[in-house]
Amino acid sequence: MSIGVVLERLRAEFPDVAVSKIRFLESEGLITPQRTASGYRRFTDDDVERLRYILVTQRDNYLPLKVIREQLEAMDSGQVRALGSVGETDPIISPEKFRRPAKTRLSESDVAEQAHCEAGDVTALAASGIITADASGFFTADDVRVVSTALSLQEFGFSAPQLKRLRTAAERQADLIGQFAGPVAHGKDDSARERAEEMSQQISALVVSLHASLVKNALRSEFDA
Repeated sequence: MSIGVVLERLRAEFPDVAVSKIRFLESEGLITPQRTASGYRRFTDDDVERLRYILVTQRDNYLPLKVIREQLEAMDSGQVRALGSVGETDPIISPEKFRRPAKTRLSESDVAEQAHCEAGDVTALAASGIITADASGFFTADDVRVVSTALSLQEFGFSAPQLKRLRTAAERQADLIGQFAGPVAHGKDDSARERAEEMSQQISALVVSLHASLVKNALRSEFDA
């Protein structure tokens, strides 16, 4: 079947799947569709099931492609390997958490309603730069989570300047991650952007997980001192 037919079969379960995603998975060696004499991809039912396995594993088990590739290779060679069996170095925070938020157009009042707070709280956090509206003045579901978390920290006594310090630290981490994933996005092949996003998600999960572990160790040292 053609790649268009494959998309039709997958989109009922994976509405965000796109041609670029399938091409990216092919470039990473996870799927190997046949090619016609004129170079068009042709997929079998087995190829579709393999794609479904990859997408389900990414979505439900948050596994990086490296681990999924190992599982597929184990399956191809006849070995038995449990889904989701990963090593001790897996991140505390999954790469899934760093995917682009679903396209939403939330006003300040929408954010306040979903975060269960006052509209003035959202306005204050936006004014201090903790959340930022897009060019049209709308926010995303991620902004709702930021507002909710920021307000919880304020209940512990965090001030606006202290929240800004956390924002600045996050921006520095994002800049660091961009140094590695950014150049990949400028590749000339069709899957460059997809590969860069996948890479940034995995690096982000590892960086934030490392940061969380380092904070935990620092606090332990402080309280044990």
